[in-house]
Amino acid sequence: MKLNTMQIQVAQIFEGGIYGPARILEDTQIQDDALFLFLLQEAEICSDTEEMKERITTAMDRLQDLLEALEPSANAAAENGEDDVPAEA
Repeated sequence: MKLNTMQIQVAQIFEGGIYGPARILEDTQIQDDALFLFLLQEAEICSDTEEMKERITTAMDRLQDLLEALEPSANAAAENGEDDVPAEA
């Protein structure tokens, strides 16, 4: 997979951040880090840093909305004594 400039920048930020230097190699080999792969996919279609920041902000807003939507559901389930694990058929 050939990375564009924005994808390389994202990979370098991951590499230099809390994920450690070996993280990039591991992620590209096993490809099971959803956040890393999501960011690479977003970076693939971004023309510059500002566009990437906007896309990340949008994703964060949507995740926050999801967290807020899940909160009442989790509280209602706990009050009703329901498990988080779905029943098997």
